[in-house]
Amino acid sequence: MAERKIAKSQRSNVRKQVEQLAFSLNQAREYFRSAESSGPATRALMAYYGLIALANAEVLWSGDGRCSFDARHRRFNSHGFSLVHSESLVDFGARPTTDETGITGLFGLWRKLALHLPHYAKQTSRYPEGGLRITFGPTSSVTALKDLEYPQTPLSLLDCLQHIPAMRGALDAYDERTKLCRGVIEQHSNLHPDGSTQSLTRTFMLHHLTDEAFHDVGSKFRIASRAVPEFRVETIGTGLAIVWNADLETPGYYAQFSMPETFAESKEEILFVGSGEHLNEFGYYYVALYIAGMITRYYPHLWIKETRSNSKGSTLIDELVDNALSRVPILTASALEQRIYLYE
Repeated sequence: MAERKIAKSQRSNVRKQVEQLAFSLNQAREYFRSAESSGPATRALMAYYGLIALANAEVLWSGDGRCSFDARHRRFNSHGFSLVHSESLVDFGARPTTDETGITGLFGLWRKLALHLPHYAKQTSRYPEGGLRITFGPTSSVTALKDLEYPQTPLSLLDCLQHIPAMRGALDAYDERTKLCRGVIEQHSNLHPDGSTQSLTRTFMLHHLTDEAFHDVGSKFRIASRAVPEFRVETIGTGLAIVWNADLETPGYYAQFSMPETFAESKEEILFVGSGEHLNEFGYYYVALYIAGMITRYYPHLWIKETRSNSKGSTLIDELVDNALSRVPILTASALEQRIYLYE
C-alpha cells in the first residue's frame, strides 16, 4: 500500500484483492497438478485452466480495485476468444472477441496490463586502474502489450508454437521453422575514476539469420537519422551484428532508436521477435493452450483420431503442455516480481 500510495482507508479492499490473488495461485497449482497426472483426454484443458488462473493473478497484482473478481466489468467475464475450426489441428485458430472498447474477456483484461520483458545484456565494465566487472542486466525500458496493435485475423496454433522458445526442437522434428531469431546483446563500457561512463558500445548479434527473419525481425531495428553515424552493421557468417557506439560527448543527447522485442532464453542467449510482438511469451502460451484445450473439449472425435495415430498435431500439443507446466509459472513469477528469470 505504501509503495502504490494507496490510502489506509482501502486496507480491507487491498486485503480482499490479495486473498483473491492467493486463491488464483492455489487454483493454478491444483489445475497444473491435475494436468501432470491426467491423460491426453483432459491435460491440455487442465493446463489452460491453470494458465488463466495465473493470468488472473497477474491482473489482480498489476491492476487496481476495478480488476478484482467482484468489481471487474462484465465485459471481461469470458475467455476473450472464439475458436476457428480447421481440418488440421495445427491450423485451428483463436480470434479475439471485441466490442467498441477493444478486446473483451479475461484475455483482453490481461493484455491491457501485460508487459514485454526488457532487453537484457551481458555487461562488461572496465575500470581505469585495470580490472573489470561482468553483470547481466536490463538495457531497455518495457513495452506494454496494449500499445501494440493486435491482429484481427485469427492466430493459429502453429503461429503460437512458432513463437514459443521451448517448442523449437519439436518444430524442427516436423520441419517447421520457428519465427524467433536467436541472438545476444553485449555491452562494453569504460569507466572514469569517478565511476561515470567514458565510452559505451552495445552489440546486437543475430545468429543464423534466414531471409525470412531478416525481413521480419530486421524490420524492427529503427534508427533516427541523426543517430545513424553511431551504428555500423557487420556480417558474421550467416548472422548479423549491429554495433552501437554511443555518443557520450554531446551534452543532453541520447541516440533515438528502437529494437525488436525479445523473449528470455538463457544468460547467454535471447530470442528476437518480429511481427509477432503483439504478444509476450506468456501470451503465446495463453492462446496456444486455449486452442488446444478447446479442441480436446469440443472436438473429441477429431482429438481421439489424432491421438490414436500419434499425429503431428497431437504430438506438438503434448509437447506444448509439458513445456507450459514448467515455463508458465516462471513467466508469472517474472511478471509479479518484475524480475527476469533465466535458465543457467
